[in-house]
Amino acid sequence: MRILYNPYTLSSDEIRKYLKDLKIEFTEEVSKRLRLEVSSNIQKYLRITSFILALFAITYHNIGYLIKSTLPLWEYRDLLLLSITTVVIILNIDIVLKGLKSLIRFSPSMESLITLSSISSYIFSIAIVFGLLRNSETFFEASAGVLGFVGLGKYIEARLRGRVVEEVERLGGVIRGRVRVVRSNSVEEVDVEEVTPGDIVEFKSGEKILVDGVVIDGWGYVDESTFTGEVIPRFKSSEGRDPVFAGTLLTSGYIKVRVTRVSKDTVLSHIIEVVKEATLIKPKTQLLADKIVGYMTWVVIILSIVTFTYWLIQGKLENAILFMASVLAVTCPCPLGIAIPMVYAIAAYKLASLGMVIRRGDVFEKVLKVGVAVLDKTGTLTIGKPAVDKVVVLNGSEEGLMNTVCSAESRSEHPVASAILKYCRDRGYVLNDPNEYTHIPGLGIVARVGNDEVVIGSERLIKEMGVNIPEYVEDSVVEYRRQGYTVVFIGLNNVLAGLILLKDSIRRDSVELIEFLRGRKVRTVIASGDNAVTVEAVAKEVKVDEVYAELTPDDKVELVEKFQKNRLNVMFIGDGVNDAGAIGKSFLGIAVGGTDITKLAGDVVIMSEKLKDVKNLIIFSERVRRKSLENLLWAFIYNLTLVPIAMGTLYNIGIILRPEMAATAMILSDISVILNSLTLLKIKFN
Repeated sequence: MRILYNPYTLSSDEIRKYLKDLKIEFTEEVSKRLRLEVSSNIQKYLRITSFILALFAITYHNIGYLIKSTLPLWEYRDLLLLSITTVVIILNIDIVLKGLKSLIRFSPSMESLITLSSISSYIFSIAIVFGLLRNSETFFEASAGVLGFVGLGKYIEARLRGRVVEEVERLGGVIRGRVRVVRSNSVEEVDVEEVTPGDIVEFKSGEKILVDGVVIDGWGYVDESTFTGEVIPRFKSSEGRDPVFAGTLLTSGYIKVRVTRVSKDTVLSHIIEVVKEATLIKPKTQLLADKIVGYMTWVVIILSIVTFTYWLIQGKLENAILFMASVLAVTCPCPLGIAIPMVYAIAAYKLASLGMVIRRGDVFEKVLKVGVAVLDKTGTLTIGKPAVDKVVVLNGSEEGLMNTVCSAESRSEHPVASAILKYCRDRGYVLNDPNEYTHIPGLGIVARVGNDEVVIGSERLIKEMGVNIPEYVEDSVVEYRRQGYTVVFIGLNNVLAGLILLKDSIRRDSVELIEFLRGRKVRTVIASGDNAVTVEAVAKEVKVDEVYAELTPDDKVELVEKFQKNRLNVMFIGDGVNDAGAIGKSFLGIAVGGTDITKLAGDVVIMSEKLKDVKNLIIFSERVRRKSLENLLWAFIYNLTLVPIAMGTLYNIGIILRPEMAATAMILSDISVILNSLTLLKIKFN
């Protein structure tokens, strides 16, 4: 539960009192970390122990009836199983208490029926052990089995949620630390929490930027891949009053920043909050299951009371208790409760083995309802690393030109320089140290290699250095940019000698995925923070329906909300933290590799970074839906068929369903559901 309130009109103490009046359990945020770190380990051993004991009880009981004389301690089986079941109940007492509280509040949940079934079975069996009922068999194993298996499932769910919280808190630690604040011509180092808007903070090369603000002095290259997904650092200077954000890295240079936002007000903190919200959403499938089980609980209670009353009126107390217990046992929610979760669990395991992690239970039904697919560009549709695609030589040979260029670039650490140097090394070009080297921030470099003066960089730098660009070259450059190339100019001794064309490669399976989605009548959209020309070029190549370029993280969220306001279910596919907000807000979020926080925001994480896995997910989900319906059908048939028998309707013709038989039937029903679900493992992907 997440509560938003106005502190000027309502106090947190009033909220706490209101929650207590509703008998809702809650834990303060400040104690969450302690609860996760200390209690989780204890709970882990309790849940696993109860599961092992329950599994032993079921195995011992069922095998024992086949080979009674050979099992050790079989003559003391009732006392042995009583002891084991008592321990299992104690180890899962939180589930029992939660189920009872839900019943007391008249809002029964899955825990309510689990509690009712397991405790009634337990009490019935105790009555037999102590001679209150005769000629009956105990079924402690049914009580232990229900709580043991459910307890393990609860633990796994809690651990997954705990890891999400821990990862989110870990990312929040990225913007915690100490910074240098410039005050009255002196520099003071303080915790970032002590900084206030308006303060001036300095950052040096290699330091993490811990505040949001505006550059008021100096210049530098800032790695903003945390937000933009773009691998090339952006030039920031005081001249342009450029903004910087907490969580980014100053790769080179020196800047002074006037603080605009700190701590929980930063852009990164808001993204983290969006991700936290996403983790609190309960799948619709689970809500529906809870609702069905809630109604089922009251139906079972009424049927049990009716059964008990009827046979009591008939003057048969033992039958009344026996049949009432049978009804409760046979209507145990296991078959119905695991019908869908079991399919989803096995399906999730199958996909995990293929590099896809499913983080929400409703993924398989949601992916089939998608109407719009919004995809990030860099790192999603493209590989995310610039590489030299072509060298256009205007004067001389490529080898001679690139020997000089790479020698000049050998001192640069810029990603573009790295791509150029890789190109030269792959082709065996010679690299020598430049005699002179000057870096022009945001524009390029000027160097002297041997007797040659070299200028490498943007069109603006080339022109400022007095190098003429012929008109036919300018026309070619326009066309290259339309094709999605980043163009680097080379000036040699005041003459334009060539162009280097860099490009971020399209993933091989991008076009295949877009074609598949369009074949399913899903509208395809690119949403990118890159410039419009580059994005349009990629869109043309992969053939999407719509293009949105130069978007901020908030813009992407607004785009998703715009589609969804028009009742279109959005599937957002991205890889950077800048995509995390949109992934969290979308109907279905898919993270392709990317950062830890993006993975946490995604309903699906494609670890292999293969876009064809999105296609496989959709096809596989159709099979999952079919298996879910088959399991539900079996679970309902099982209950509808056996409940009347458990009530004693066939007693007069000598057919009764004893509690132990009901428990066995329940287990067989579980097994049939599991076996049907396991067939998903045989499915092959392309």
